[in-house]
Amino acid sequence: MIKKILVLGLIIAAGGVLVYSQFGSTVDKYLPVSAVAQDLDSLKDTTTSRVNHEIDKTVDTVGSKIEQIKPAAEEINPIKKIEEKITMPEPKTYRGQVYEKNQDQSCKISVPKLARTVNGIKELTYTITLPDCQFEKHQPVQITQTPNSGYLSSSQPSDATSFTVTAMPSSQIFDTLQLKTVRNMDNTVSIQYEDTSGKTLKVTVNLRNSEKQLFSGEFFASKFDTNVNDVSNSPHIIEMIVEHADYGTVYSSVFNPQGNEQTTINGVFTK
Repeated sequence: MIKKILVLGLIIAAGGVLVYSQFGSTVDKYLPVSAVAQDLDSLKDTTTSRVNHEIDKTVDTVGSKIEQIKPAAEEINPIKKIEEKITMPEPKTYRGQVYEKNQDQSCKISVPKLARTVNGIKELTYTITLPDCQFEKHQPVQITQTPNSGYLSSSQPSDATSFTVTAMPSSQIFDTLQLKTVRNMDNTVSIQYEDTSGKTLKVTVNLRNSEKQLFSGEFFASKFDTNVNDVSNSPHIIEMIVEHADYGTVYSSVFNPQGNEQTTINGVFTK
């Protein structure tokens, strides 16, 4: 029995050698193990190279995008943005007139165009007190309004506003158009207007105190004189709008305080 098993084993071993000798080369032909290993190594190298290339390209792209979206230093500076939004207004000039001069050389100056609205009521004029006043009573002056540090925007004067008072510069308009208000003995006020060029087209006169409109009229002449009643005992203001052939539309405002002893006030016309 044992002899039979040994003989069978020898037969199988011999058959295996014979089969390999017949088909081994064919298997190597179609399944080259060494070639597969080489292909795997090549695929690994190619994949690694491609991955590295894509990573480098992605890093370059991201870096480029970062450079594009990175703000400049001045763009992230909030001070510049605030300065762009907060612009200091330019100095403005107004016409004023000295209406009170005291013994200590201080004076009060009326600036009608700076009149404020307080509690729904518009003031007759805005008053500037000048401690060391070099001007005479009723002298017209020029006021320059300059915003101080911290002043943002306002059409009305405030604590953040400073004023410079200078003599009124000469102007041909001032020499041509003349306005006088005269207080008469009977407590009426005479409004006198004269245009030496004779080219006035229309004059609109408004006279008011803090309570009501006292007078309003239109005149189509280069010279006129009209009386207004019951105004001299209270502060009042006379406003005139002149339409002129040469100067266009010009304005004048005269403030007359209560108890004014001066009988004549000269108004100054400005554009």
